[in-house]
Formats: sequence, structure tokens, C-alpha cells
Amino acid sequence: MVEYSFPIEVLHKMKSPSILCVLVLVSTMSATGPAYSDPTQLKAEPVKALMITGGGYHDYKKQQHIISKGVSARANVKWTIAFENPKSGLPSIYNNPDWAKGYDVIVHNECHAKFKDPEVVNKIVKAHLDNAVGVVMIHCAMHTFRDTSTKEWDKLVGVQSRRHGAKFPIKVVNAKPEHPIMKAFPESWTSPQGELYITNPLEGTIPLGIGGKSDNPKVKKQVCVWASTYGKTKTFGITLGHHNVTVEQKAYLDLLSRGILWTCGKLGDDGKPKKGYGALAK
Repeated sequence: MVEYSFPIEVLHKMKSPSILCVLVLVSTMSATGPAYSDPTQLKAEPVKALMITGGGYHDYKKQQHIISKGVSARANVKWTIAFENPKSGLPSIYNNPDWAKGYDVIVHNECHAKFKDPEVVNKIVKAHLDNAVGVVMIHCAMHTFRDTSTKEWDKLVGVQSRRHGAKFPIKVVNAKPEHPIMKAFPESWTSPQGELYITNPLEGTIPLGIGGKSDNPKVKKQVCVWASTYGKTKTFGITLGHHNVTVEQKAYLDLLSRGILWTCGKLGDDGKPKKGYGALAK
């Protein structure tokens, strides 16, 4: 369910009760709208997802809609989208100490690689941990804060990554087909386009997908899909996502949807959404 995408400057001019009233109003307006393929769907509160997106080098303006609409066609997810391209520093949403409150999952599809302030980075990570939210890291979120001295962001992400290779279609091999996120993923899938990030999984991180170049075995394979836990916070990560043509693929959006549900406990062991969290009826 894509209910509304609020300009971030509007969100922060509002007081918290005002934001709540607007969200409740929009939710009420849409409550009688879509029908669900799962009759129990209407009895479940939607997963409340915050997508923080924007920054350089990527088409975040379009991707915010590709992702939110694509996921909501597959899972019972209600989105708040904070899209901003700051000329310097970080998106203004991080200025609010309560920015992570009230959400079930935070989706990071942003790129702020040059930001270094370790104190600010530590506070951002702490907000995830304190609010016990699920975390999803897409593509350049791995390179966000890559030059800071603190390692807290890496711990939240689940891998270290500082660079990527050339652009080419990436063959993703299912490395853990028994994992709920990967049960419906094929034995392998090749993206139309991609950047193969150089990744170093941290201790405890579970590699789910291994990426490489199918026509060049000399290219070193890399973990490109994974699941990890930091404290009680579950993270799903995927390094693919530079190109819109890849993000809009069925296999990509199916995988991303399962990852989102897994981080907040709404994906069953069978790899299917739990009752009330399945797809919208077509």
C-alpha cells in the first residue's frame, strides 16, 4: 500500500501529532480501497515502513516509486518516504531525534559516502537499535559513511564494502535455498545490469546470494545478498540496485519484499508472508 510520499521538509515542519493525524487521515481514506487476495489481510495492521532515499549517483527519484509500489503489490506494507538530495550533509530527517519511532522497518536506499562524523553516525545506528526496527540496506547504503572512523554502520549493514567493480549483468547464485528469504528464489538469476560490490561479510552474517560474471570466471565472486543480526535488529542487504531496469525486475522485487518481511518477523519459515501480510489481489 503506497499511501503518500510526504516531502521531507513538510514532515519536519509538522509537530508529531500533526503527522499522526495526516497519516491516520490518509489511512482512513484508503481503508476501503484495495481488495486483498488473502481474506485475513484486512485483519492485520500493515507493516509500517520508512524509506530514506536520496543522495548522489543514482535515480532515487524514480526508484522510490519502483520499490514502494512494487513491494506493496506483494506484501501488506504501508510506506512513509523521506526523499531528499542535500547539497551537503545528511537528509534533514536525521535531525529529528525520534525519526525512527513508530516504524517496523527502515529501508535505506541512499548514498552519502562522503559523510564522516562518527558521533552522528553512531546516533543514527543507535536509533535503529533502540526502536527495535527491521533494517533493509540497498546498494549504495553499503557505501554510505564508508570513510567514517566508527564501525557501527558496518555492524548494522552486516558487511563492509568500500568500492565496486565495472558495470555488467550480475549472475546471482542462491547460496542458501533453505533460508525463508531464498526459498522462492531460483537456483540462479542474472540481473539486466549491475555493479558488483566488493564485500567483506562480518562475523555472523549469512550469505544468501553470491554474485559474479557468468561469462568471465576470472571475476571474483562476491556476497551480494545477505541476512545479519546486530543486537536484536535484523538486517537484509542487497548490493544490486544501481540500475532502474534491475530494480523493477520481478525477481528483484520478490526478493526485496521477502527480505523486508523477514526483518520484522512477518515472513514464515516456508518463505511466504504470514497471514495478513500477503499480496494485494490483482
